[in-house]
Amino acid sequence: MGAFLLRSWGLGPRLRAALEPVAVIAGFLAFGLAWAAVLGSKENRVSRSQDLEETELEARAGSATPRVWLIDGYNVLHAGVLRGRDRRGWWTASVQSQLIAIADTFEDPAAEIIVVFDAATPASPRAAEPSPPSRVRLVYAPSADDWLVRHVRRSEEPRRIAVVTADRQVQGRARHGGASVVSPLAFLARCKRDAGDPPGEGRSGDAGG
Repeated sequence: MGAFLLRSWGLGPRLRAALEPVAVIAGFLAFGLAWAAVLGSKENRVSRSQDLEETELEARAGSATPRVWLIDGYNVLHAGVLRGRDRRGWWTASVQSQLIAIADTFEDPAAEIIVVFDAATPASPRAAEPSPPSRVRLVYAPSADDWLVRHVRRSEEPRRIAVVTADRQVQGRARHGGASVVSPLAFLARCKRDAGDPPGEGRSGDAGG
């Protein structure tokens, strides 16, 4: 194409020979830019479609007040409860108990709260089962993520379920199942954060926060 244009312009043989490589390169560049524009337009359409789908799922899930709150245990501990050096013992039964105590203070007295922890084997650390009047149900599963999503999918009213996690993959799977998603910090803001502190300690005493 570039060589044809150069010939049509009536340039001399030497000048035409010198300019032909430049014309070829310019042609490749123009094609590359046009192709990139096509791909960019396609990606933008896909992105807008995904955004619209996610917005519709959130609107549909958010149309009802959640009755069941599913807590991604270790994820919420890392994202909103443990600080600094506290994370060294994140898997222990005592740390699990901190989250259970905090979740039990959730401001909605009618909410059903289920805290799910990963437990690969029967020997994995496990907190004591909450005793009455606690309303928290404690679950251990080989994969807390899979348990949460499976519970949403099996529910007859997934729109009445809120999944508390910061895991983006779990969030997406929960939304597609019809549940709403709440961040750990948003959930903890509706609880008494000092409920899980050992006696005599407060949040101000956390190291490295």
